[in-house]
Amino acid sequence: MPGPTLDFIGTIIAALLTIMVLSYLIGDNAFFRLASYLFVGVASGYAGAIAWHNVIRPVLVDPLIRFGPSGLLTREGVGTLLIPWILSLLMLLKLSPRTTRFGGLPVALVVGVGAAVVVGGGITGTLLPQALAAGEALGPETMIPAAGEPIASWAERLISGLVLFLATLSTLMYFRFGARREATGRVHRSRFTQGMAYVGRIFIALTFGVMYAGAMTASILILAERVQFLRHAVIGWMGG
Repeated sequence: MPGPTLDFIGTIIAALLTIMVLSYLIGDNAFFRLASYLFVGVASGYAGAIAWHNVIRPVLVDPLIRFGPSGLLTREGVGTLLIPWILSLLMLLKLSPRTTRFGGLPVALVVGVGAAVVVGGGITGTLLPQALAAGEALGPETMIPAAGEPIASWAERLISGLVLFLATLSTLMYFRFGARREATGRVHRSRFTQGMAYVGRIFIALTFGVMYAGAMTASILILAERVQFLRHAVIGWMGG
């Protein structure tokens, strides 16, 4: 089939799917559900293909072919083939209510490793850089103006550093850092800590607001791109 014909068919399918999704504006209907099912099916198939080519085949199938049954008990075979196969088979036992308890070990390993990666990434990628940036915000480079630097530029840099330091400190204090628990079990905070926690609450609200605005802006841009695509498609069909 010629290339232009394939492009024309692909444009028609994309336009129809776009209209089917946008039909949700008039209420839930069969066309929207069909487009949703297609999206979920394609996404599931793509995820399955990625899992096969990037995880299952290189980790389970290829080593089994390379080592063979006789190589399972070797030192290299145990680490690269036998243990992954045992964990995978134990994971499959979660499918049955009778054997689900035997699948707890691989699930615990997956959850533990995932939690360690998330926490480690959060500390090294967010918390430590933010703390270092907050410390540098009040460093000599910020507090002392450079030679020949305009006062307005230095004041702007100083205010930005102070806001960054205040936002980091107050946000951390909002999560009960600096609070002490009394003998009665009540959590007590000083007035200073309460005031800083309130400021941190404001910064958290501003952050969520900016994130929500960014998500809405991205959604509007995608909608505008789809409408523009439909417009060009209709003009192309009419012109053709």
